[in-house]
Amino acid sequence: MNEREFDNLVSMTRLTPKSREAARLVYVDGKSPSEAGVTVGLSPQRISQILATVKKAESERPLSAAPNTPVTPVDAVRASYAFAVKAARDLFGDEATIRAPGPDERLVGRVEARTDFHLVQHLGRSAVAIHELASLDRVPPLARSVTIQYRAGAAQVLDRDQVQTRESNVR
Repeated sequence: MNEREFDNLVSMTRLTPKSREAARLVYVDGKSPSEAGVTVGLSPQRISQILATVKKAESERPLSAAPNTPVTPVDAVRASYAFAVKAARDLFGDEATIRAPGPDERLVGRVEARTDFHLVQHLGRSAVAIHELASLDRVPPLARSVTIQYRAGAAQVLDRDQVQTRESNVR
């Protein structure tokens, strides 16, 4: 936590200047609670109470005041996509080809990762597709091999054994 974030956080409390300084030493400077107590001349019990007050203020602050949190739903979806790309790169390397599904495309592969709004499907070799969960008719479990068939932007998820059975019945 930096100095500005700390000041915004403790402005919601009724801590004395001495208590704020002790909390600042712990939260901003990274000192231990006992070091902070010795530095400002407060007992370990009082330091514990001060830190509990700051933790309570931290948990009660509005989400928009929390650092690094998406502010709008669009930001949340973008962050989810970024996490999905990171998961794909972590699993398959930086050279992995990341594809966005087309409007009338059929993708077959194993579900490898999931974020709040996205699904990572391994297509083979070093190719992955990142699907928006909102476009899927259902969300397949991780480690399941599935076929995802897009038609006009909507996607139907089929388990691989269902697809193989249907295709063998057609022949």
